[in-house]
Amino acid sequence: MLKDVTGVFTISGAGVRGVFIVFAAVLISKMIIQEFRNRTMFIMFSYPINRKKILSAKLILIVLMTFIAMTISHIVVIFSFIGLNQIFHFTSAMSLTSSDVLAEIIKIIMFSLTTAVAALVPLYFGMRNYSTPATIISSLLIVSVTCQSMGPNFSLAGIIYIPLALAIIALGIVVLAIRKIDRIDLN
Repeated sequence: MLKDVTGVFTISGAGVRGVFIVFAAVLISKMIIQEFRNRTMFIMFSYPINRKKILSAKLILIVLMTFIAMTISHIVVIFSFIGLNQIFHFTSAMSLTSSDVLAEIIKIIMFSLTTAVAALVPLYFGMRNYSTPATIISSLLIVSVTCQSMGPNFSLAGIIYIPLALAIIALGIVVLAIRKIDRIDLN
């Protein structure tokens, strides 16, 4: 039996964020890394559209898809738990007010946004050798850092500063990748 509702929110948040960090890495791998490796990006760059705009659009699409899917999934998981708790009584301390639910939804949106941007960190590892395994393995390392729990009283999954710091690093990686895109020779 779980102690209280905050533990449920922390566990569900860590699980959902972990899944979607890997999801974003798979999207990066499919939409960017494999196109460079298979040289199909050459066709995309032959259009009269700036290379920076193409890469920026793909990265924005990845962040938006990850953010929206993560937010919806986390809300569904929490409301499913609340509904199932009425039947199976996973935790006895389940007193939620509407302000608690609103505060949790705001927290979900903040964590989802920072995590969706932080999920772009594997782009750096994937673009080094155009490697899909490096992209996905680096996302698993990020999951192991951001979603770990050190006992029942402390969890890194509940600290907003970790995904925020990773999001700042990811934005730096994205800026460098976009600047470098004009110098990449696809021949």
